[in-house]
Parts: sequence; C-alpha cells; structure tokens
Amino acid sequence: MKKRILTATLALAMTASLLSGSMMTVSANEELEGTIEVGGWPSGDDAFEAALEGFNEKYPNIEVELVFTDTTAHHQSLQTSLAAGSGAPDVAMVEGAYIAQYRNSTALADLNQFGVDKYKDDFGAFKWDQAVSDDGTRMVALPWDLGPTLYYYRTDIFEECGLPTDPAEVTELMSTWDGVLKVAEAVSIPGERWFLPSAAYPYQWMFINRDYYDEKLNLKLERDGDLECLDACLKIRENGWDMNVDMWSAEAYAAYAQGTCVSVAAGSWFSGFLKTDIDPDGAGHWGATALPAGMPSTNWGGSFLVIPEQSENKELAWAFIEYMLCTAEAQNAMFAAVDYFPAYEPAWEVAPELYTDGDPYFGGQAPNSIATEIAASVPTVFNTIMDVTAEGYLYSSFNAGAEAGETPEQIRDRLGNDIEAACAELKAQQIQTLKDAGVWEE
Repeated sequence: MKKRILTATLALAMTASLLSGSMMTVSANEELEGTIEVGGWPSGDDAFEAALEGFNEKYPNIEVELVFTDTTAHHQSLQTSLAAGSGAPDVAMVEGAYIAQYRNSTALADLNQFGVDKYKDDFGAFKWDQAVSDDGTRMVALPWDLGPTLYYYRTDIFEECGLPTDPAEVTELMSTWDGVLKVAEAVSIPGERWFLPSAAYPYQWMFINRDYYDEKLNLKLERDGDLECLDACLKIRENGWDMNVDMWSAEAYAAYAQGTCVSVAAGSWFSGFLKTDIDPDGAGHWGATALPAGMPSTNWGGSFLVIPEQSENKELAWAFIEYMLCTAEAQNAMFAAVDYFPAYEPAWEVAPELYTDGDPYFGGQAPNSIATEIAASVPTVFNTIMDVTAEGYLYSSFNAGAEAGETPEQIRDRLGNDIEAACAELKAQQIQTLKDAGVWEE
C-alpha cells in the first residue's frame, strides 16, 4: 500500500506548464483547514499529484494524504469499512464496474448537500445518471473519468504484414467481420504471434458498457450483429489466432510489449497503461482507432469519487472533489498525466490541444481526438448489481461453448442460462432495492 502526504511542492512541473495562460486567478480559501485521506488505486495517485498545485493554491490549509493500493484490495477495504462504520478514507475512488452497488448506499454522503446538481449539465448523462439513487433523490458519487473504447494495434506489425497503419484506413479495412478476420490471419503466426489475447473479447466489446439488462431486469443478449461476431470469434479460436489468455495477465502484458500479441481493445485510459506500465519503450509502435466491424460508440469503465458518511471532514472532502473533478484546470492536468479522460466536458474546450494534437507515443496519431468523438455519443444504459458477474461469463461461457464445438446460437443460449443461474440471488436483491425505492412494477 502506498501512503503519501502531498503538499504543493510535490506538484508536477508539467502541471504549471499545462495551465499557464489558462488558469484563472485563484482566491485562496484559508477558512477550510485540516487533513483528509484519499483512497484509491494507481494511477489515480499520480493524477492527483499532477493537479495538486492548483488545489493548494485555493486551499492552502488542507493537507492531502493518499492511501493507494491495487483496485481489488481498495474496493474490498472500502466495502469492509463502510459496513463497519469506521476506517474509510474521507474521499474514495469507486471503479465504474461497482457503481451500481453503491448508488443507493446510505453509508455514502449525499452530494446534494453540497449543491452538486449545479454541475449536472457539465457531465454526460450516461455517466452522471449512474451515480443517482434509484429513487432519484440522492447522488452519492461524482464521475471522474470516462472510458471511450478504442481498438489498440501494433503499427509495426501491421506494417510488416503489409496492412495499413493510419487509423482511418484501419477502420475501413476492419469495417466488417470479414475484414477483421483478414487482419487476424495476416498478423498471426500460430504458436508465435497472435491477433488477440482471447477470441472471446470481440464478443465482450458488444457488452463493454455493461448493459446486460433492461429496466425490467430482462437479460438482453440479442443485439445487432451478435451472431456474426460470435462466428468470427469462433474462427479466431479455431485458427489459433488468439493466445487464449486474460488480457490483464502477465503473459498478455509481455506479449503486448514484445509485439507477439498484436491488438486489444479497452477504454482510452489504457493509453496510460501502455505508456507507464505495459510498454513504456513502445513509442511509435502503437496505434488506436474506433472499435471494428461497425460497432457503435461505447464506454468501458471510468471512475467516481465518493465521501463516506463516516468522514468527519466532509466539507474538506467536498472541496477536494469539487476542485479535482469540476474544474477544467485540474481535470486536464490529470488527463495529461495519466490519460484519465475527463467526464467533466468543459475541460475538453479549455485545452483543445490535449484532445486534438498528435501523441508522440502513438507515432503522431491522435487517439484522444477519436476518443472525444466516441465520448460525445455514448448512449445511456441501465446498470445493475449483476453486471460484474454477468461480464465474467462472457469469457467462461464462450470458452466452454467453443470447446464443445457449439454454434453461435448455442453459445448465446449457454451464456444466457449461465448468467441467469449465477445472478438469481443478485437479481432478487436488485428487485428488492427497486421496490424499496418505489420504482419497481411487477
């Protein structure tokens, strides 16, 4: 676990450079005084450091202590602390996958007491609505970043195989599943080099915004192009064009860096992962564009900030959240540092170069420009407490069906049965939550 005390002297020099000319005069608020603890997972700590100088100019007497660990451990600790009524930080990150589990929690402070609603029009509805309680009366989290989903590919391998590397040309080439399969065949050397970490992932991309259920809690697996997608996934597996490993595994990470796994899709925050953790020496070897095969704009993940009700420093905690998430200066400083795409839309206009200029790591391509277009058109979906469990079966059910030689229709049926069985208890809990909120109709 990383634990640090942050002061203005620790702010990154790049922040001052980024904000020069755009930072408005800040009036220091010396009335708020004390120490707050902020908890989360990397690289959120690096992001906060990048924006700290501006925060300390406005709140010189608030000291910020960061307590950061890995994502799973952080959420487990937060859940335990909320249940116990003690031990939680004053401000905590919550990953988008878990927000449905927290939005009705009375263990989290209602941000309406701080006038959060005045910022509603500054955030996209698809992300803002995820943090509002089912009865519409409380808002317990504020969106930090989005995950406009991009398809990442090794430009050096594409070029070696005689494929285009320009994002627009790659999108055109892979505009159909036949095109996707042509690329998969061209870049793959079975047993040596692979198109994807797992053949299940293109099917997962269809659900990447975790929209498994409608508002009546009907599982909705049938969607445009799903069987064609599954058919392509099966062909990728049959031909040995995938590694058949988890995209987050050490094996996959090594393959990305070595160029032996040629592509993967993720939220635009993955750009930061590539630059700092996965392939820091890979500048010029990566490109990014929209999802292939005509898939619609979608979002994967992103995070929120919450204030536990048990905090004794709620006013200070809100000052931190408001500055970090509701000012263009802070959001853009964090974006420049770690590629957390701002949910706060005014930030997109204040420093347009961050969203339109070429990125040296991507060989001068501008994946953030593509991400901005995607972020502006992601639809609002209905998230539930079943989503994380359902997501896991996209992989296990596909793998089992592929191993059994099933057809796309049979795999889809298998997936539906597996999800319904695994989520039965969670679904009952979700229904009860909706009943308690007075919004469930039998």
